[in-house]
Amino acid sequence: MTLEEKLLRLQEIQQTLEQKKVTLSESIPLLEEAYKIKEEVEKELTKIENKLTTLSEQNSTTPSNTQDL
Repeated sequence: MTLEEKLLRLQEIQQTLEQKKVTLSESIPLLEEAYKIKEEVEKELTKIENKLTTLSEQNSTTPSNTQDL
């Protein structure tokens, strides 16, 4: 499941719970699923953030190709 699909699934679960389409006993597995997906999304976002930080640091240490005027 992609990050976008996970976010959509979280949204679906939220809407289902908010609209009270399920009983209390049915909501427990949904909440468990949502918590699991949330953890996965947080891990993926942390990885992305780390990659962006690394790229940014590499970019700032790379000498520019422009010459002083």
